[in-house]
This record gives sequence, C-alpha cells and structure tokens, in this order.
Amino acid sequence: MTFSVWLTMAPLLMLLSLGPGPNNFTAMHNGIQVGARKAVIAVVGRNLAFSILMLVSALGLGAVIVSSAFWFSVVKWVGVAYLFYVGIKTWHSAAVVLEEHETENGTKAKRGHQARMRQEFLVAISNPKAILLFTAIFPQLLDLSKSVPEQFFWMGVTFCCTEFIAAYVYAMSGKQIRRLIRSPKGLRNMNRGMGSVFVLASAFLATASRI
Repeated sequence: MTFSVWLTMAPLLMLLSLGPGPNNFTAMHNGIQVGARKAVIAVVGRNLAFSILMLVSALGLGAVIVSSAFWFSVVKWVGVAYLFYVGIKTWHSAAVVLEEHETENGTKAKRGHQARMRQEFLVAISNPKAILLFTAIFPQLLDLSKSVPEQFFWMGVTFCCTEFIAAYVYAMSGKQIRRLIRSPKGLRNMNRGMGSVFVLASAFLATASRI
C-alpha cells in the first residue's frame, strides 16, 4: 500500500471510528468513571475483538454471516442483550459518596483494567455492524492489482489506531462531565443517564439489518 493511498484511506477510517456507537459510549462511560487514560487502555479489548472480526472477514466468513439471516440475527441479538444488561447494571449502580473514590490525581478505578477490557471486547465482538464494516466497506478500499493481505493488514492496523483516538475523544468528554459531578445525587443521575444511553444503543442495534 502506497503512502498516498494510505493518506486517502486514513481520514475515512478516522470518521468511521468517531461515529457514535456502543463502544464509544463505553469509552465515555469509562472516562466518566475512571478517567481518560484508563478508558483508552480498555480499548485494547475492543481492538482485539475487531482484529478477530477483521480476520473473519478476510477469510470470507464475514460475508457468510452478513448473507445469512440466521447467523446475523444470532450475533445481533447477543449484542442487544449484552448492551441492555450493561444499561440496566449502570442504571442501578450505587450512588456512593464521591470522596471515598477520589485521590489527588482523580478517581480510583472500582474495576481493574481487565474488567474494562473484557467489557469493550464483549461490546465489540457482539456488534454485527462491525462485521458489516469489515465485509462491505474494507473491500471497497482495496486495490486488487496489489497484495490484498498486505492492504487488509495495514487497513486493520490503521483502524485500530483510529479506534484509540476516537476512544480518547469520547473518554475526555466523559472526564469533563465527571468534573461536574460533585454529589451522590449527581452520580446517581449520571449513572441513570449513561444506563439509558446503553439501553438506547441496544434498541438501535435491534433495528440493524443486513441491507
């Protein structure tokens, strides 16, 4: 892949990454809870899931999932159920006293890196829209006169990098929201708001189609 082709492709992938979706909402939520740095670290889980989905698409299995109503529905409804679960769990999160979870550098994580990575992974791997992206959009960016595996590899690496950037943008916005929360009531309202976002995301995912 030439540098000029990459320069054309990278902004498009950046725009795709910046689009609102379940994983970016997860990054925002983590940014609110534990700060931008830890939220971005959690994106390792998201990119692991996307790497698996990209490999599946490169092997042609993604096209099977997209063309099969049954398998597309299986992936979709698993994703819907998980996002709904995350939404309800977030809604009912206890409104603890904020000072108990703060240090001079910010907010302590009530969960470790692995738990946040696992959440990002599960949200990403159960989203059929990601399979559609890698199956329907990535091939359109390929130059069939050149090595396809090499191009797919660099597109994948670029996309994973743009996902880190997008997550940072959403996590920073969450961090700014977090600074406005200074009471248990505010934390409770914040949790309910983010819980509603996840439930709404599950509703949008439920409307996903193969077209």
